[in-house]
Amino acid sequence: MRRSKQNGGPALPTWLPWVILVAAVVLFVWHSSSSAFLQDDSFITYRYARNVVRGLGPVFNPGERTEGYTNFLWMMLLALLGIIGLPFSAIIPLSQVIGVLCGVGIIIFFFLFVRRHTRGPPALACFATLILSSNGAFAYWCVSGMETAFFTLFLASAFWFYARDSSPRSLLAASALLGLSALARPEGALFMAVFGLHYFLRAMFPKRGFFTARHLSRFALLVLPFVALVLPLYVWRLSYYGYLFPNTYYAKTGASLAYLKAGIDYLVNFHKAYGIWGIGFIVPVVFLAVRRRLRLSEPLSLALLAVLVHTLYIVWVGGDVLRIYRFFVPVLFLFYLLVSEGIWQLPLPRTLNFLILVGLMPLTFIGPLTSPRTVHADILRNLRLEGGLVKKMSATGRWFNRHLGEDDWFGCTTIGAVSWHADRNMVDMLGLTDANIAHNPENILEAEWHWKERNYNTAYVLGLKPRFLYFSTGIKPSAEAERALFLRPQFRRGYYACPVTVVDASEGRTAQFVETVYRRRADADSIPLEPVAQPTGFINLYLDGINFLRVGTDTAIKLFRRCIEQAPPDFGYPFEWLGQVYQSQGRTDLAVENYKEAVRRNDRCITSHISLAGIYADRKQTDRAVEHLRKVVAYAPEYHEGYANLSALLGQSGNHAAAETVLVAAVEYLPEIPDFLLRLGWTRYQLGKLAQAESDVGRYLALRPNDRSALGLRDEIRRRRAPAADPAPDRGRVPRT
Repeated sequence: MRRSKQNGGPALPTWLPWVILVAAVVLFVWHSSSSAFLQDDSFITYRYARNVVRGLGPVFNPGERTEGYTNFLWMMLLALLGIIGLPFSAIIPLSQVIGVLCGVGIIIFFFLFVRRHTRGPPALACFATLILSSNGAFAYWCVSGMETAFFTLFLASAFWFYARDSSPRSLLAASALLGLSALARPEGALFMAVFGLHYFLRAMFPKRGFFTARHLSRFALLVLPFVALVLPLYVWRLSYYGYLFPNTYYAKTGASLAYLKAGIDYLVNFHKAYGIWGIGFIVPVVFLAVRRRLRLSEPLSLALLAVLVHTLYIVWVGGDVLRIYRFFVPVLFLFYLLVSEGIWQLPLPRTLNFLILVGLMPLTFIGPLTSPRTVHADILRNLRLEGGLVKKMSATGRWFNRHLGEDDWFGCTTIGAVSWHADRNMVDMLGLTDANIAHNPENILEAEWHWKERNYNTAYVLGLKPRFLYFSTGIKPSAEAERALFLRPQFRRGYYACPVTVVDASEGRTAQFVETVYRRRADADSIPLEPVAQPTGFINLYLDGINFLRVGTDTAIKLFRRCIEQAPPDFGYPFEWLGQVYQSQGRTDLAVENYKEAVRRNDRCITSHISLAGIYADRKQTDRAVEHLRKVVAYAPEYHEGYANLSALLGQSGNHAAAETVLVAAVEYLPEIPDFLLRLGWTRYQLGKLAQAESDVGRYLALRPNDRSALGLRDEIRRRRAPAADPAPDRGRVPRT
C-alpha cells in the first residue's frame, strides 16, 4: 500500500483523499435528494423555454418582448432539450438532476484545487469538500430547478484554470468559462472584473511597474474570449428586447438606506448560519494574512477578493428576496477554501487543526447558532412552505387554464408555478416580466418601498382588463402592487374578492380547497379609474388589521376602525373582518350589524353574505338566509359551498324544484365535484323524476363505484320504477355526500 508523508506527520494512504472525495459526493447527493423541491421562480424560466420550443421566441406572453429571466444560457439549454423532443414533464425533473450534477462538478473542482494548493496535509485537507457537501444552502439550491449550480460550476472551473498557472491555455480556458458564467447569470461579468483586477494587481505590484507587452498579451487572452462570448448577447438583447439589461434589473434594483440595511441583515444572517457569527471566517483569514498566504502571487488572494467583492454586491442590492442564502452559493466553495486553509495556518498541532475542520462539518449541517431555529430546521421548514406554495399555485394555475380563454388575461404577483400551469396571458403586477411596469412605475401609495419588487402600475394593469387578479395570500393585499389597486375606484367597485373551489387530481389523488381571487365585474368598464383615494394610508391600516388578527383581536379591531375612518365609502371589507371577529367572540348582533354594513357599501362582499346566511339559518329565518345564498351563487358561480348550502336549505324547506335548479347549475359550473350529481339525483328522486334521478346517480357511481349511499339510492329508484313499486319513500332523509 502506498503511503505519503504529511508535512512531517505520520504517513497516510495515498488513496485516502479519493475516499474523502467519494464520501463528499455521496453526502452531497443524499443531502440534495433529501432537499428535493422546485422553487416557484424556476417555473418562470420553464415558461420562457416552452415558448421558445413553441416557436414564439424567448417571451413570457406571446407577442410581448420582455426579458423577465436572468439566466439566458440555462433557459436556452432547457429549450434545446424541448426542441430535440423531450417533453417538459421530463425536462423539469431533469433540470433538477442537472443541478445536482453541477453540484458534483463544483465539489470535484474544489477537491482538485485543495489537493494542488493546500499548505496542510493534502490527504486531510481534502476534508474541506465534506464541509461544502454538508452545507444545506448548497444542496438546497443545487436541486431547486434554478440555474444557481449551473452558474457556480462555470465559476469554480474558471477559478481552477486561472489558479493552475498563467499559461495561455489556462487563461483562455478561464476566460471562456467566465464568459459562459456571464451567459448563465449577469453576475458573471462581475466575476470577470474580479479576475481582471486580480491579474492587473498581480502583474503590477510586485515590480511596481507598468504592464509589459507580455502582460498585455496575456491580459488580452483573459479578456477577449469573454468579450467574444458575452458581447453578442448584449447586442442581441438590445435589438430584441430594446434594453441593455434584463427587465428584472429595472424592476428590482435601486440604492437606498433600506436596501443597504436589508443587505447587511442578509450578510449577518449568513455568517450566523455558516460563519459562527463571522468568527469562523475572520479568524482563519487573519491567520492566512499573517502567514503571507494572501499575497497576490497566491491563489487564495483571488478567492478573498472574489468573496469580498461579491459580498459588497450582495449588500448593495439588498440581499435576496428568496430565503436560504442563494446569493452566497456561487462563492461558497471559495468561502470554505479560505476557512479550511486558514485553519491549517492556526499555530496548533496538525491533529487539532484537523479536529477543528471535522467539527465544522456538523456545525455547517445543523447551523445551531441561528434563532429562532437552526439552519437545518429552517431549511426543512422552507421546503414545506415552498412545496406547499408550488402545489397550491400549480393547482390554481390549472384552474385558471380551465376558466380563461386563450385571449383572456389574469394578473398575479407570485408568478412562477401559476403562470406555467395556467398557460394564459398573465400580467406580472410586480413588473419582473412586464417592461411597462418596470420602466413606468406609479407612486400613488406615498409610502416607502418595503422590498425589492418596488414597481407597480395599477392604471396599466386595470387597462388590460384582466378577468381575475390573484394574490398569493388570498384576500389579503401584501405587496405594494396589490395594495395600490385599492386606491383605484375601478378596482374597489369593479373587482371583488371571490371564493372559488379548486379541484386538482394531477398527483393521482383528488385535492380540493377554496382559494380567493379578485373577479372582474361585467360593468367594470363603466367605473372610472380616477380619482386615487386620499389619504392612501387606509389600505396599510387594513393590511395591519388582518395581520394583527393572529396576535390579538383588540388591536385588530382598532386598526379596522381607523381604516374605516380614512377609507372611501365603497370599501366594505373592514366591516366584513369586524363581523368575523365579533362572530368568533359570540357577539352575533354586532357581527350582523357589521356584515350588513359591508354589503350595504359593497353588495359583493361574499363572505358577509355567507355569514349572514348562516346566522339567519340558525335563527330559522329561512327566506332571509336563502336571499343571501342566492347572491353567493350568483357572484361566485365556481364556489361549491354556495350551491351546497342553498340546495340543502331549499330541500329542508320542501322546495325541491328550486333545489333542483340550483344543483343543475352546480353540476354545470363544477363538474369536477361529483357530490353534486348525487345531491341532484336525490332531489329528482324526491320530485318523482326517476329516470333522470337514476341517470344522475349512475354518473356519480361511474366515478365512485363503491359509495354505499349512492348504491342504496340507485336500488330504491329502480324499485320505484318497477311495475310493482313500493310505497312512497321517506322524503325527509338525505343521502350521505
